[in-house]
Order: sequence, then C-alpha cells, then structure tokens
Amino acid sequence: MAAVRHRQVEANGISMHVAEAGPEDASAPAVLFVHGFPELWYSWRHQMGYLAARGYRCVAPDLRGYGGTTAPPEASSYTAFHIVGDLVALLDALRLQQVFVVGHDWGAIVSWNLCLLRPDRVRALVNLSVAFMPRRPGVKPLEYFRAAYGDDYYVCRFQEPGVEAEFTTFDLKSFFKLALTVRTVGSSSMNLRKMRAYKKEIELPSWLSEEDVSYLASVYAKTGFAGGINYYRCLDLYIWLTCVHRNWELMALWTGAKVQVPTKFIVGDGDLSYHLPGVKSYVHKGGLKRDVPMLEEVVVIKGAGHFIQQEKAQEISEHIYDYIKKFETGVSTLQVSKL
Repeated sequence: MAAVRHRQVEANGISMHVAEAGPEDASAPAVLFVHGFPELWYSWRHQMGYLAARGYRCVAPDLRGYGGTTAPPEASSYTAFHIVGDLVALLDALRLQQVFVVGHDWGAIVSWNLCLLRPDRVRALVNLSVAFMPRRPGVKPLEYFRAAYGDDYYVCRFQEPGVEAEFTTFDLKSFFKLALTVRTVGSSSMNLRKMRAYKKEIELPSWLSEEDVSYLASVYAKTGFAGGINYYRCLDLYIWLTCVHRNWELMALWTGAKVQVPTKFIVGDGDLSYHLPGVKSYVHKGGLKRDVPMLEEVVVIKGAGHFIQQEKAQEISEHIYDYIKKFETGVSTLQVSKL
C-alpha cells in the first residue's frame, strides 16, 4: 500500500476528513473515491495503493456524517443536494477541476447524482454495486422496499426514530464481521435483531482481517451510526428525489435527465443489491444503457458479494485502472516499475 496522508478540509460549511495517496501536484490526474454504509474512506485502501503507484492522485473522503467528517444531527441535512454539494466544494478546495469518480453502495448513488447534477466535474465514472435509477414521480423507494420485503427490512427499520441507539448494544467487531460478509437477501439482510442474536464464531474470509474490523469498530465506537442512517431517512429524496414536495419541485428539471458521463458499472453476482426485484433486467436489458447513454461496459464478477472492492481488491483495482487510463495519456507508467 502507498503511504496515506490525512487532513481536514473545510467544504460546504462542514469539515471533511480526507485521505489521500499518490502525487500531490496539480498536474497528476485525480480519482475521487466515494464510500457507502457502513464504511469509511478505508474501504478504498487497496485501490488507493494500486492507483497511486500508477501516478494517480487518490482522494477518499469520509462522507458527511461519517468518521472524521462533520455529522449534522438533522436528517434533512443529508439530501442529494448536501452530499453532492460537499463533493463539489471539496474538489474546489483541493483545486481539482475534473476527476475520475469511483463509487460503491451509497457512494455509488452519490456518484450517479454527482454525474447527473455536475457532469462537468467528472472525467469518467466507475460505479460498483448499485445501478443508477431515474427519477420516478409515482414510485417512492420506501414503498417499493416495504412491498418487496416488509416493515422489518433494514431500510424500513432505519426510518424509526432512535434506531441508531440499537447499535450501542452490539459488540461492534462482531457487527462488522457480520455486516461485511453477509450474503442473505430480502428481510434477512442487515437485520439488527437477527445480527444481535447471532452467537456463532465468525471466521473471517481471506480478504478481511482482524485489523480491518478493529479499525472500523474503533471509529464507529466514537461516532455512532446516526450519520449513515440519516442517508436512509432521506431515501425517497435521495434516490428518486421525491421525498417531500419542495424537493420534488426542485428536481423536476432533472426528470428524464440522462447521466452523460463515460461509465463502467461493476457488480458481484452475489451482491444483495443485484438481486433486488427488477435490477438484473434493468441492468442487462437496456434500461441502464437508456438512462446512462455513455455506459461502455457492465461487468458481473462471479463469486463476489456486496463489498466487492475489498473482497476482490486486485480485480477491481485492475478494472478501474484499465478503464480510466484510456482517458489519461499523461500518466507516467514508469512509476509502476519503481514500486
């Protein structure tokens, strides 16, 4: 792994913890990594090392509400406008006019919206796990999830006031071991009651170490989970932007808008999000290509689950590099042989 630099950056009225690797000069092409839940910048450690060794400046913030970044208490402070605004302001603060973007899970949703709202700041996109879904005024995500999986589904349960307090009853190391390795779908996925009752010894897979789990547990022990859960509380607004009338009106201009950024989409065949009703058909039968006209490639990785950039670290790093390098002729390849 390359050396990782850490600092706080003031952006969009909050303080953002940012991890960086690779060259610091402005001439180096930059990659912005956007993490999901329950994660941190740390999820990108493998890709940062790989791309830094190949001449890329890697920038991986803790998103609003996570880790070392400011966590406003109000759920209303976690809309698409806030999170995309944070990233644009971060790029401005770092004087990065245009970047490659790599997103995963909620970070993929954020990245789709960044490309939708500010395509001028994105050179190309590699998104993992969560496909783009267009604004649909007649269908709210929570209604969709309740109809498919019931009120006990974690996305629905996260709407309950005070549910974040339930995480204080967990041994956080055990929680992260379960959360990062779960392969169930439907109402059983991320079920806090079932996870709390789970008593079997969890054998870690080769891609996840005790050190990794300890790092996540130590950070979340300090911050709690409220910030990440607030993304789910803005879910109707966040994915299809139809949560409240005012925001629905504000986003009406983007109804039917396409993601006009060169794109590669990667998902594991065992990913929970890949098995949501309708997703496979949307991805493979023209829906995704219709809404993302510059989609160049869809990759389904056999045997991979949801946390694909960690589980298949080398393979994902290679996929990212193979895609973005064709947009950047100025990246030095000599650095690879030196490291």
